[in-house]
Amino acid sequence: MKHVILALAALLAIPASVFAIYKPARVLLPELFGVSCENKVCIDDFDKRDFAMSLLDSEKQRLETQYGLSVGDPRIIFCSTNRCQHTFGLGSKAGFTFGTFGIAISPRGWKAYYVAHELIHYWQSENFGSLVLLNGEPWLIEGMAYALSNDPRTQLHEPFESYRKTYHEWHRNNAGIPLIKAVGEAL
Repeated sequence: MKHVILALAALLAIPASVFAIYKPARVLLPELFGVSCENKVCIDDFDKRDFAMSLLDSEKQRLETQYGLSVGDPRIIFCSTNRCQHTFGLGSKAGFTFGTFGIAISPRGWKAYYVAHELIHYWQSENFGSLVLLNGEPWLIEGMAYALSNDPRTQLHEPFESYRKTYHEWHRNNAGIPLIKAVGEAL
């Protein structure tokens, strides 16, 4: 009986350990970490919710209209404070996508192209599996996100600029093929 209780205690400790050690996993249950959520949109400052919703909705619409990317309905956390950014393990990133589990946006990521970048990664995960973000061709995974997000920076740090250029060339060469099919074949 003592071994069963110890095993049960160890099993119960695993989820808490994951949330404590690997902060990006907190997107799974963001309400436990100081944000308010409504319809899968979570925010640490409710006064900024309308702006966050506007960014999300406009970029989802643009990606659908311009590229046929139907992004779906991701859980997305908009952090407006450094505390929230730290809580979700964003570090110096503008945002990250945790497979199909969710997206987190840092205070500096409240720009259309950063939100679009993460929505593209979410779309990639939705359509080709979450592991594609880790194991897929970097020029395709990151290049697509930088290219289609309308990132205004004329020169990205390497290797990202090379990924974006390679993606643009690949995209031109596959212009007659639906994007979901072309990406699927390239992966």
